[in-house]
Amino acid sequence: MANRDGVLQFARGGGEMVQAAVLLAVCLLIGLISLALSAWVVISGQLFTIDGLLMLALSLTVGAFFVGDFAWSVHKGEVRGILDQLRSRKKESGPEGTTAREGKA
Repeated sequence: MANRDGVLQFARGGGEMVQAAVLLAVCLLIGLISLALSAWVVISGQLFTIDGLLMLALSLTVGAFFVGDFAWSVHKGEVRGILDQLRSRKKESGPEGTTAREGKA
């Protein structure tokens, strides 16, 4: 769910946070792979063939969509929210891997 600034607020359970983190990781991975494929087409000299031009156009289009989605998430602050949630979870856990509340009981 988003607050008035458009930044995601994650539930205490963390299910939405994990889902958003995996989605952003997959978007970044697919985007980087498609950009690497575009670089490979140019470096290998297939740029001026029909196959190379089509592969370049497709990989740049796919890369633009997926990297654009990741960039929009960075712009809206979703990535920062995910990282803050992960950092706060690490601070809550004690040195033995138990949460702070379990250690006090």
